[in-house]
Amino acid sequence: PGRLSFSSRRISCWQRALALEPASAALNAMVGFIHYIDARFGWWDDRHTALGKALGYADRALQLDPGNPDANTTSSFALLLRGRYDEAAVHARRATHLAPGSADAATFACFVLAFSGYPEEAVVHGEKAMTLSPNCPAFYHGHLGNAYRLAGRIEDAITAFEAYNALSAGFGLTDLVIAYQQIDQPDAAKRTAKQLLSIRRDF
Repeated sequence: PGRLSFSSRRISCWQRALALEPASAALNAMVGFIHYIDARFGWWDDRHTALGKALGYADRALQLDPGNPDANTTSSFALLLRGRYDEAAVHARRATHLAPGSADAATFACFVLAFSGYPEEAVVHGEKAMTLSPNCPAFYHGHLGNAYRLAGRIEDAITAFEAYNALSAGFGLTDLVIAYQQIDQPDAAKRTAKQLLSIRRDF
């Protein structure tokens, strides 16, 4: 309930900002991004409705300014959830081209490309994000870890997920379980699963 309330307040603030400046590509992109988050985690709308809103705002942002990196990032996320992987990858790459100094654009491209079938390319963007922002948010490590794992670099993935958990307790542990299973370490996987459940009891 607390998380839902927080999310509802957040979308309300961004929608008020958009009402004041409806022709802003960046604001349309941000509102679309929050609807993408809702579609992914199911906070208030059903997935189909939330994803439709995310795509609608992303398309509007791109119509207003095709060269806006945030618009391209939001579009890449929404297209990824829709299963339109090649299109998602195109927009993720475009965002990094439009904002070459943005660590966020790089880590988000890492996330989208990894799950769109381009894990080796995702690693490049994930590592660049870490270089651009050495004191990055914890989830950067999760994005890079997934890219490493999908690229077959399991030991690097384990290091990244351990860093994610160290910065944000309980996060990255699910991925660690998968990684340990992939290298045939079931005991380590079980220990990590128990650790996850002790930290995040509602998981």
